[in-house]
Amino acid sequence: MQKEMQNKLTRLLYELNALDKGAIRLKDMAEEVGVAVRTLQRDMNEIEDANFPLWNPEPGVYAFIEGFSLERMQLSSAEASILVVMSDIASSLGGNFGQSFEALKLRLTEGTQNNPFFIKMTPGEQYKQTPITRTLEDSIRAREWVTVCYKGGKQACYAVRPLKLLWSEGFWYLLSLTDDDKLLKFRLEKISSAKEMGKFFKYDKNIDKTLKESTNVWFEKERPLAVQLEVSAECAHFFKQKNYFPLQKLEKELKDGRIVISCKAAKEEEILPTILHWLPHIKVLSPATLHTRVKDVLNDYLRSVK
Repeated sequence: MQKEMQNKLTRLLYELNALDKGAIRLKDMAEEVGVAVRTLQRDMNEIEDANFPLWNPEPGVYAFIEGFSLERMQLSSAEASILVVMSDIASSLGGNFGQSFEALKLRLTEGTQNNPFFIKMTPGEQYKQTPITRTLEDSIRAREWVTVCYKGGKQACYAVRPLKLLWSEGFWYLLSLTDDDKLLKFRLEKISSAKEMGKFFKYDKNIDKTLKESTNVWFEKERPLAVQLEVSAECAHFFKQKNYFPLQKLEKELKDGRIVISCKAAKEEEILPTILHWLPHIKVLSPATLHTRVKDVLNDYLRSVK
């Protein structure tokens, strides 16, 4: 796995250098670096997910938008490749990678008068290399079951399949599956011990899809809650350009500029904070239970400030 990560970083270095010089054609580059076109397509998706402004002028061709360069962003291609890897939350990094990312984060957030770009990243827990995290990293790579003891409200131990070390909204989590396929997320700082169990499992690739669809840590494997929302004309353009909710779709555009969107959630907690954030510009159309819950939250608040 370590060699695979090194190969990926080397490949990203090559790709970012090429993009910095001009447009690239994935088919030609695949022959140069000796990988499949699909691998390069995944790399392009990750580069774009890391907020590097790519555009796709024709199928299989990619370039940075006009006027953008790593030099103007005051990034080396090595730093940019680390940023791309860090943006893929599914990958856990520590040691030298973690230190490089901290230095990169400082450079990006401090900015200078001559730098036209500013990227703000969520502050939060720092990833620390400890005996526990090393055990978890090794077990994730080996697909080995672990016994995790967790000091939440009370001390409890769980036998789980460790999947990913997940960074979400400023906190590190261990994402794992129980024997009955229940998805568990443990705050990394609250794990008191982790021990390999000597038995192994097959990785469920559907987890990657679930992670891609998530917008916060409240996600689950299934999304049974279908929701319809109305967005005001003043804020409709934000929701046309960005998905704020999991599996968000534009359902209808009204003549006065309002829009109706739909989404699917694992539970109300997954989307309720976002709904409250956008009030009064968003309205729950269905289900009625969610509409009532939003009203209850607002009424509780109004009663508390009298």
